Amino acid sequence: MTVSRIRKRDESLLFLKQLIKNPKSLGAVVPSSPVLADFICSHVPIFDNHLVVEIGAGTGRFTQALLRAGVKPENLAILEIDPDMCTFLRHNFPQVNVIEGNASQLHTLLPESWLGKVGTIISGIPMVNLSKEDQSDIITSCFSVLNDTGNFLQFTYGPVSPLPTKKLGLKKKRLGHILLNFPPATVWRYWKQTTVHDVKWEKKSEKLDKIKEFVKFKPRLLLREEND
Repeated sequence: MTVSRIRKRDESLLFLKQLIKNPKSLGAVVPSSPVLADFICSHVPIFDNHLVVEIGAGTGRFTQALLRAGVKPENLAILEIDPDMCTFLRHNFPQVNVIEGNASQLHTLLPESWLGKVGTIISGIPMVNLSKEDQSDIITSCFSVLNDTGNFLQFTYGPVSPLPTKKLGLKKKRLGHILLNFPPATVWRYWKQTTVHDVKWEKKSEKLDKIKEFVKFKPRLLLREEND
C-alpha cells in the first residue's frame, strides 16, 4: 500500500498554530520524529484482525508510520480532539477512520463492533500535563475497548512513567529511549493483567533483551531499548 506523504510546510504551520493556541495539548515544541514513530510502531503486532487505535493523533506522524508498517487502514482508527487537526488528518488520510473527540470518551466514539476487540492503543497525549482524574478517565475508557491481551503504548519526555500504574491498576514496562527526538523520549507499555499471551510476549521480549544488552548504542537510529 502506498502511504501518502504529509507536506512538511502544512504540518509545521498547523503545529505552530496549535502550539500558540494550546501549548499544553502538545507537550513539545516540534512534532514527534519519524524515529520515535517507527520505534513505537515496531511494538504493534501486524496481522489481519489486529485493531489499532491512536489517541491524540496530532499531525499524523504515528498514523503515517502505522500505515507504512503494514497496519491496514480499515484496522486503524485515530482520535483527535482539535477540529483543525481532524480536518488535516482527514485530508491526508482519507482511507482511515478519523474521529473527533476526547479520549476519555473513546468507548462511546469507536464503532460498536470494535469495543473489547482493540489490540493496541498508541497515545500521543501528554499525560504529564493532565490531572490525575483526567488520566484515570482516559485510561478507564481505553482499557474498556482493549481486548484481554491489549497493550497501551505511551511516550513521554521524562525519565519516569507518566502514569501512576498502581493507582490505575496497570502493569508497565519501559520499552526504550529515543535519543533522536526533540526532546529525547521514553516509550512505555502498559497492560492490565497477566495472561497466556502476556507471558509469551514477555518471554519473547526477554530473549530480545539478552541480544540487545550487548548493543547499548545504535548510531543509525540513536535509540536505546532496555528491560525494566
